[in-house]
Amino acid sequence: MPDDEPLLHQLGAYDPPAATRLAELLEQSGIPFEIETDQSAFSGSNDFSGLQFGVNPESAKILIFVAEPDLSRAEKIVRQHFPD
Repeated sequence: MPDDEPLLHQLGAYDPPAATRLAELLEQSGIPFEIETDQSAFSGSNDFSGLQFGVNPESAKILIFVAEPDLSRAEKIVRQHFPD
């Protein structure tokens, strides 16, 4: 039986304030999305002195995903509001 759920695409990995803003913009545009957290920066061998002195400040990221049919509209929002 075929799966009726559309394929999800990751828009990006954002720090919490940017992810909150993007989620608000997607909601305003009527684009459904899913979020996950990426805490991989907290695992592994981080250089403690780098973290302590702010030289290597890694933090958790929020991953935002949208369905394939909404991808182009969502990417347009990202380009408009997050021009990095």
